[in-house]
Amino acid sequence: MLTEWLAFDFVRNALWAMALLAAVYPLLGVFVVGQRVAYFSDAVAHAAFIGAAIAGLLGWRLGDALLLTAPPFALLVAWFGARTRLPTDTLLVVAITGVSGLGIALISLTESPLALGALLFGDVLALEAGDLWRLFGVDCLALAMLVGLARPLIRVGFHRELAQAQGVPVRLVETLFLLGLSLAVAVGIRAVGILPISALLVLPAASARALCQGFRAMLAASALLGAISLVVGFALALWQPIPPGAAVALVAATLFVAIALLRPAQGAVA
Repeated sequence: MLTEWLAFDFVRNALWAMALLAAVYPLLGVFVVGQRVAYFSDAVAHAAFIGAAIAGLLGWRLGDALLLTAPPFALLVAWFGARTRLPTDTLLVVAITGVSGLGIALISLTESPLALGALLFGDVLALEAGDLWRLFGVDCLALAMLVGLARPLIRVGFHRELAQAQGVPVRLVETLFLLGLSLAVAVGIRAVGILPISALLVLPAASARALCQGFRAMLAASALLGAISLVVGFALALWQPIPPGAAVALVAATLFVAIALLRPAQGAVA
């Protein structure tokens, strides 16, 4: 059965996409959870509605439109945060509500509106070679960013004011991280959709945080749980008529609930 499936290009492309997602996104998620910007990744993901509307209005490819809209939105959210000094969760709920409403309204006005289901849950079986190269490129960028910013990000996540007092360029580090995160979210949406990319960035890292005490152990556990979510989710989608992105999110959520029940989060790192 597996050999028969592998004869199809779309299945091979989907497997490559899963491997590229599993290689970096759960690791990136550890820093997303550590920096407490899970809502931010969700807000950038919902900005995809506006990118989809632009793609429909101008006749662009969806992947190109998402890459162009995500970084400016990330900078805009960061600017509003510094300007208004509103609590982060309040600001991001406003952002998610606003961009979702505007994007869906614009999509409904295009002559050939995109299927919102495909945008929410992705279409990993429709990926082309260009999409895989984008994933590979954003993987390389994210790894380089994490290698370069890992130490300052850990210090900022532990105590922002103390890191600033010690000379860490906090604003620059946070802005670079948010820009890299926005690009990763934009590219990942094309593969698995808005809702699953948020789940893939947050749930394996949250599960690893509940399981592990050390930072390196968290990275390893998050990578393993992310890979399991992708592999099992994809297999479930091939077995049953479930969108692959939705299946991945379901498996990741199930793993989180099981870990939370078996190993309460009180024993994890603060």
